[in-house]
Parts: sequence; C-alpha cells; structure tokens
Amino acid sequence: MTGYQVAEEDISTYQERIIPYWQGRSMRERISSEVPDQWRAAYEVGLFTEFMEQRAPGHTALDGSIYESGMVDYKARIGDRIARLDYQNDPKASDRFEQLQAMDISCDAAIIFAERHALLAESMAAKTDDQLRKKELLEIGRICRKVPAHKPETFHQALQMYWFVHLGTITELNG
Repeated sequence: MTGYQVAEEDISTYQERIIPYWQGRSMRERISSEVPDQWRAAYEVGLFTEFMEQRAPGHTALDGSIYESGMVDYKARIGDRIARLDYQNDPKASDRFEQLQAMDISCDAAIIFAERHALLAESMAAKTDDQLRKKELLEIGRICRKVPAHKPETFHQALQMYWFVHLGTITELNG
C-alpha cells in the first residue's frame, strides 16, 4: 500500500553493481546449494511459497510437529504449562503466562480462521448445481473443520494444515 519512488540512477546502480556482486553469495543460494535435490525440487514446484525472498532464515522451516498435533493438542499443552507456572519461585512466571496466553489465543485464531473457510465452502456448495464442484466444496469444508484444530490424517489434510499455519505466520508478519 506504500508507494516508492526510485531514481533511475539508483536502479542502474542496482542492476550494474549490486545484483552482480550478490550472484552466488546470497544466503538463499548458499542454503539452496546445501539442501538435498528432493528439497530443492519441492521448492521449485511451489511446495514452499517463499524461501529467503522476504524474510530472515527459518520462516519456511517446519519441523513436522504441525503434522503430529492439532491446535487443540497445543492448547492442552499450553494449559498444562500455565497450570505448572510457579509464581512463588519464578520471577518470570507472569511473563511466561502472558506468552502462553498469547499462544493459546493464536491457536484459537487458527481454528476460527479455518472454521470461516469451512462455512464459506459449505455456503458455496449450497449455491452450486454442479455436483462435482459441490462434492469438492463439501470436502474442503470437512477438511477445514478437521485441521488445524486436529492433526491431519491424510495428505490433503496435511497440505491444508501447512497452508493454514503458513497463512497465520504471514498474516502476523504482514498485517
């Protein structure tokens, strides 16, 4: 939403000096040269939506935990951690509570976000006469009610889980 004015002289400098200097030297190129071919192929077909183009390292690195637990599971662990806070002996207990509470709210937000998608898909299904499309939309709604609240059990659910987590991260970073 913010416009930028760049002088032609600066564009020329960028093209003639900056871009050539960074060829083969960027973090993205260094990391890409070290990852397995399978990973690089997954990136090139769009499985990862960005890689070092806009953010610092780590923003596309998921450790697999989102495929083993849903937000409901995370909320349970968060609740357990809150219950074990030691306000008597831990001077950071209040700060820990605030962070844990924010994490709990974030889990709720992801679930609500998915629920809205489910409602929209179901609403669209009710309005179409195309039976194949109706079936697809109802399946989308069913999956959005499953993930991210609960862990995915199918590849389709895992992809949707990844996408919701990705959108949550990007939305938080780029309000």
